[in-house]
Amino acid sequence: MLRLLATIKKELLVLLRDRGGLAILFVMPIVMIALMALIQDAPFRDYQELKIPLLLVNNDTGVLGETLEDGLKKSKIFVINELSIPESEAKGYIAKSKYEIGIVIPVNASDSFKANVAKFVAHKMGSEDSLGKGLPYTPNRDLYINVYFAPGTKKSFKASIMSSLRQFSSKLSTFTMLDMFIKELGVTQDSADKNKDVMSDFVSFSERDAIESERENFSLNSVQHNVPAWTIFGMFFIVLSMAGSLIKERDDGSYLRLRTMPGSYTTVMAGKITAYLVICLIQCVLMLMVGIYLMPLLGLPKLVIGTNIAAIALIAISCGLAATGSGILVGTIFNTHQQATTFGAVSIVILAALGGIWVPVYIMPDSIRFLAEISPLYWALSAFHEIFISYGTVGSVFPYALKLLLFFVATVGISHVINTTKSYR
Repeated sequence: MLRLLATIKKELLVLLRDRGGLAILFVMPIVMIALMALIQDAPFRDYQELKIPLLLVNNDTGVLGETLEDGLKKSKIFVINELSIPESEAKGYIAKSKYEIGIVIPVNASDSFKANVAKFVAHKMGSEDSLGKGLPYTPNRDLYINVYFAPGTKKSFKASIMSSLRQFSSKLSTFTMLDMFIKELGVTQDSADKNKDVMSDFVSFSERDAIESERENFSLNSVQHNVPAWTIFGMFFIVLSMAGSLIKERDDGSYLRLRTMPGSYTTVMAGKITAYLVICLIQCVLMLMVGIYLMPLLGLPKLVIGTNIAAIALIAISCGLAATGSGILVGTIFNTHQQATTFGAVSIVILAALGGIWVPVYIMPDSIRFLAEISPLYWALSAFHEIFISYGTVGSVFPYALKLLLFFVATVGISHVINTTKSYR
C-alpha cells in the first residue's frame, strides 16, 4: 500500500511541476469549450429552427392553389416568398440557389383538378358516356404543378417535400369527391357538412416528447455538445503526459530500477494509473463547472447535466481509464518523446474527428458515420449525451462504460505483453 501511495504522490508531483503540461490539460479544454460553443451556437440554432426559403408562384385563383398555399404556410418550416413572375424566371432563381424550392401552380389548375375529380365520380357512378363504361378510369394529364429544387438537394429531402405536397392535394381530392358523391346521391347540405366533420376525425395525431420532462423544447445545443465533447478531448490528451513520463523513466534508468526493486511492478503501474485518473476526474469536474457557470456569462445556454450523478461518475471514471490506457500503450510502443507526442496527438485528433467531437456524428456523411463506432471518444460522448439530454441512468450508459473499460483492459494488456518481450537499454 505504501508503495502504491508513494507512486501516486510521485506522479502528482511530477505533473504539478510541469506547468506547460498542466496548461495543455486544463487551460486548452476551457478555451476550446468557450471558443467552439460560441462559433457553433448560431449553426446549432439554425439547424434546430430550420426555415427553408421557398418561392411560390401561384397563378391559380381557385381552391387548389389556396389549399396548397395554406398547407405550406401551416407547415411552419418554410419562408415563403410569393412572386408573380414567369415560370422560366422562377426556375432561374432556383438554379442559382437563391431559393431551395420553387413551386409553380399553373393558371386554371383548380378547374382542371375539379374536371378530373368529376370524371372519376361520374365513372364510378356509371353516368359516363356508354363508350367509357367498363374501361379503367384515366384522368386528363393536362394538370402539372412543377416543383423545382436547388442543385445538390438530397433525394431524401426531395421525397419529404413531394410527400407533403401530395398529402395536401390528396386531402382536397377526398373532400371534393365527397361533395360530388353527395350531390349524386341527393344528400342534403347539412348532412354533407356533418359527414365532412366526421371524416376529418377518423385519425388524430398528437405531437408528444418521448421523454416527459419540465424541460420543454430542450434539445442538443452548442453548449450541450461542446462541453462534454471537449472535456473528453482534454481527458484523452493525458496520453501525451503519461507517454512522456514512461519514456523519461526509461531514458534516465528509473524504469530498470523500479523493475529490480522488491515488490511487484504492477503496483507501480497502478499508482501511475491512479494519479493520472485523478487528474482526468479533476478535468471533468472543472469543465462541467465551466459549462454550468461560465457559459451563461458568455451569453450561451447553461449546461444541463441531468439528475444522475452516479452515471456521470461512471462514465468519467471509465473515460479516464481509457485515456490512461492509451497513454500507457503509446509510451510503451514508442522510444522517443518526438515519436510519442506526434503519434499521440495525431491519433487523438483523428479519433476525436471520427467520434463527433468537432461536429455531431448525425450530420456527418453516411460513408464516415459508421467509423465513429471505433472511437472511444464517441462512446464517451454518446454516454454523456444520454445522461445530459435523455436523463440516462447507470443502466442505460453501462454499455458505453463497458466498452471504455474493455478498451482500457486491452491497451494495458497489450502494453504488458510488449513490456515482457521488449528489451530496454
